[in-house]
Amino acid sequence: MTTYRIEPSWQQEDVINNIVADDPLAVIYNEGQWRISRVSPLYKLEYKAVKLKQYGTKVRQAIVSSVTTNTPTKYTVKFESQPNLVYNEEDAPGLLITISSTQENTKKTKLAYTAALLSWGVFTVLDNAVHLPYMLERGEQKLGVAVKDTLQTLFDCQVKQYQFTQNQLLHIGLKFLENDTSVNRDPFVFVYKTPQVDLKDKLTIALDIGDMKIIWNGVQQEVGNKSELVNLAYQILQNQIFCMISLDISVLQLCELILPKAEVKSSGIIKMKTPENVNCLFTTLNEVDDANSSKVSDVSH
Repeated sequence: MTTYRIEPSWQQEDVINNIVADDPLAVIYNEGQWRISRVSPLYKLEYKAVKLKQYGTKVRQAIVSSVTTNTPTKYTVKFESQPNLVYNEEDAPGLLITISSTQENTKKTKLAYTAALLSWGVFTVLDNAVHLPYMLERGEQKLGVAVKDTLQTLFDCQVKQYQFTQNQLLHIGLKFLENDTSVNRDPFVFVYKTPQVDLKDKLTIALDIGDMKIIWNGVQQEVGNKSELVNLAYQILQNQIFCMISLDISVLQLCELILPKAEVKSSGIIKMKTPENVNCLFTTLNEVDDANSSKVSDVSH
């Protein structure tokens, strides 16, 4: 992997303390990487305890029939309503799914899989359906397949992992930047795939958080059309990098952005270390999805 470090344009560091109180988002942030998917409305979903238990049983049955292990393993599946895992009072309660596995020979139990479904300000009135458009999951992927297959069967929904375009990736990364409270010299890392080269061979470029904020803040002050902000900021960044190290990044495929307190990959992998970044992710996805819906509407007309 090739790495470039772009030196900063200033001398003074700015340290900001970020104090976070306990909150319902603790189940999400600072918990490592999550895979994020888009979920269509879940029809006939109910939050009654007896129904949640039935859903857990259905998932466990799917695991038993589809997942093979080297040693006999017992799985415990729980569906739990999360009424506080919401953006506002109009949101449907979040839903937490956990799967614990116990090896029968050692009796050791571990948390093997976790998923959280939530709305976060996407209020949609539907007959006999609940809309929880975002699904975060982490843990064993084979268990995730069983969970998603069961959800799609039980609730007549579709679950599809995000594949972010370059523009979406930049949009999310720059919104993370707005919430970042790191020291100005901390790195904002761009990771690229090189066309026609081994996928494992990636190139990284690190700029200072402070320099990135100068670019992003400057663009927002000068440009009135919000739809052009991300592309213009990236063009400025491309020019700056070319002037500094004679590298044209426009021919490279951006696949990952790494900030001190958040990460996002084009494959739909997310890492967030603060509740502010959890909120930032979902509000940004709302913006991105609204923009995409508007484009589809414009084309249809």
